[in-house]
Amino acid sequence: MRRSILTLIVVVLCLTGASCRKLAEAQKPTGPLTFESAKFTDAIPQEYGTLVGVTQNPERVEWVMLWFQKPDGTVYAVPVNGRDGKFGERILKFTRK
Repeated sequence: MRRSILTLIVVVLCLTGASCRKLAEAQKPTGPLTFESAKFTDAIPQEYGTLVGVTQNPERVEWVMLWFQKPDGTVYAVPVNGRDGKFGERILKFTRK
C-alpha cells in the first residue's frame, strides 16, 4: 500500500514539474502588436491623433492607458501614471483595417 502511494506521489510530482515553464517565457508577446519607445518623457506627440478612450489597469490603479487614433486607423496606447505624474516608456502601436 505504501509503495503504491509513494509511486503515485512520484508520478504526480513528475507531471507537475513537466508542466511548469519559466515566467519570462510565458510573458513573451506572441501577437502582431508592436511596442515602440516613447518619443518624449513629458508630452504626447500630436501625430498620435485624437484621444478616443481611457482605460484603467485594475491591478495597478495608478496607471491608465490613453488611447489615440490617427485618421489612417493607426492606434497608439500611451501609459500614464497619475500618482507619479509620468508617462510610460513603451507605447503600444497597431493599425486598424
